[in-house]
Amino acid sequence: MSANPTLAQWQLAQELRALRGDRKFNDVVKAMRAAASSLARWETPGDGGAVPGAGTIERLLQIYGATDQLDRLLELRKQAREPDQWQPYDLERSYRSYANIEAQATSLEMYQSQLIPGLAQTEDYARAVIEATRRPESDVERELQVRLTRQEILQRSDPPNVWMIVTEAALRQQIGGPWLMADQVRHLMDLAQGPRVTLQVLPFSAGAHAALTLTSFVVLRVDQHGLETVYLQGATQHQFLTNEENIAHYSSIFNRLRASALDEGKATSRVLEQVVRDLEREQD
Repeated sequence: MSANPTLAQWQLAQELRALRGDRKFNDVVKAMRAAASSLARWETPGDGGAVPGAGTIERLLQIYGATDQLDRLLELRKQAREPDQWQPYDLERSYRSYANIEAQATSLEMYQSQLIPGLAQTEDYARAVIEATRRPESDVERELQVRLTRQEILQRSDPPNVWMIVTEAALRQQIGGPWLMADQVRHLMDLAQGPRVTLQVLPFSAGAHAALTLTSFVVLRVDQHGLETVYLQGATQHQFLTNEENIAHYSSIFNRLRASALDEGKATSRVLEQVVRDLEREQD
């Protein structure tokens, strides 16, 4: 598997925070003769964090009486500074972090109100979305290749458990025209037959629901790294939420959406089949 510096940095930050234990933050700052912001970033996983130098790690472990952990943490530091598979694509930092976490995710819970989730997009649908939303400096082919490469996790021998909740509005938004959209919905139907993909449609008839004010979100878990986070994607800014309260909040929203959406299986399949029939009629 390709190097995954995001997960290595995440684990390193968590372990440094755990090793500090009950020691007061400011006491460690004074002992290190470092800026408070530096210690905060060394202990912060994700985009707000930073990878400390080898000497810094050694000094921290001396303060914590944990020098026996040095070789292991230095190896994590090395991994956190290695290039990853996305380096040639020059991705925005948050998106790059997301792609790295997604690549080793154990489970993903995804809600989308306007689009088909990226992992489930056909090439033609993805291209149409990218072309419609591109910035002047965007490289459509590069962005498309990233999206298609991300989808490879669904084909690996141990794919993650993926639960998608997609609104009926997203299914009926004719991106690329009726023929392209019909092909996209049929692709969704095929994916939903997979053993680790669950798809629910949130129909118009659901009325008011728990995510009315949200466009989309993803709850990601990577069990082997003890990582759990919520990813929010905006037009100009993306955000990871890592504190337990926020994760619990979005997990609760997702569970309430599960209850509001159509049952996976026949109920969802009937809506998908009807959408395809409606789109096919428009092609005639």
